[in-house]
Parts: sequence; C-alpha cells; structure tokens
Amino acid sequence: MSGVGACPLCGRAVYPWVTPPDGDDHGRVLDRCEGCGAAIERGLGVKLDRELEAVSDREPDGTRSLALPNRASLQAGIGGEAWSAIEASPGSMVHTPRSLQLLAERTGHEVESFGFAILGPNQAWMWQTLLNGLTLHPNFAREAMAGRLRPSTGRGRLAFTVDLVASVLATPFVALVSVPLELVSVALRRGGLMRARLRRAGT
Repeated sequence: MSGVGACPLCGRAVYPWVTPPDGDDHGRVLDRCEGCGAAIERGLGVKLDRELEAVSDREPDGTRSLALPNRASLQAGIGGEAWSAIEASPGSMVHTPRSLQLLAERTGHEVESFGFAILGPNQAWMWQTLLNGLTLHPNFAREAMAGRLRPSTGRGRLAFTVDLVASVLATPFVALVSVPLELVSVALRRGGLMRARLRRAGT
C-alpha cells in the first residue's frame, strides 16, 4: 500500500488508518505515521505551533502541561478503529510518546516530565474500548448516557435495544478485565493517558 502523505513531525510516510462509517459526517479521517506512530487528520495542513497550543495549557511559570490519549497504548492496539479515545485528542493529531517528544523539539521545547495516568479517563477509555467489541454502535454506553444517541437515531431501535441489553449485562464483567488491564498497561509504559510538562529549550 502506498502512502497518502508525509508526517509533519518525522517526515515518514503516512497510511490510511481510521475512516468514519458510511453516513457519519462527524468522524475524522485519520492517517497513521509509520515512523513516530502519530495519527494525523487528513486534509489539514498541520501547523506545529498551533498543534502545541491546541493540546497543551500554559502554566503561570511559562511551562506547558499536557494530558493526551496515547495512540501507542495497549488500549489503542486492542481497539484499532474502535478505540474509544480516538476523538479525545484536542488537536489535529493523536500523539504517541515519540511524536510528543518530536512536537516539543520542533516547537523549541524540552520534555521536563512525562508519565502515564493510573486513574482517570484512561480507565473509562479501556472499558469502553473493550465494550465496543460487543455492541453495534461505537461507544454506545458513552453516547447513550450523554444523550447523543437515542433509539430513533443511529442504526435504529432494534440495534439500540440490543446494545443496551449487551452493555447492561456485560459492564461489570468487562470492568473486571479493563481495570487491571489498564493498570498493567501503565506498568508496561503503554498507558492510555499521557501526562507531560514541557519547558522552553535552554531555560
């Protein structure tokens, strides 16, 4: 398969990764980089300074703090296109530890601290990712609880009912697997949520 472009961070070829289902006008088309592992939203000219602004918060001391989903995580590897955190990145890219390092370097920063969250959204992402293997709608539990998915929308009432029953019955059993699995992922440095602090290079 030939590449569809070049990564704005490492210059390596990028290949198709995630394409929204037919009829879904809200999902992003994402390509994956074979070098740094980042996913890049297709059709956007990524400006690295703007990307850093989108994915980080400036602290009073001038450093930048980040909390981002990790595309190199175990949960992303398990879920693929069904990874529940695909849409959780606020920028034009879904980062990995390597791509985050490159983003810092390309924008004149250094990584001051880096780690993976033990508890937080990452646990919900792992749970929902595993649950996605049992439902017809992606992220059914999250979307239904938020009111964005109703019986009259999505794939119809029957599919909604099937997913509701499956989610209710499977939730406690999935949680018994997802919580320790994410903890193991963190221990293996493949956690779902990366936390980092960047400082200006040379300061």
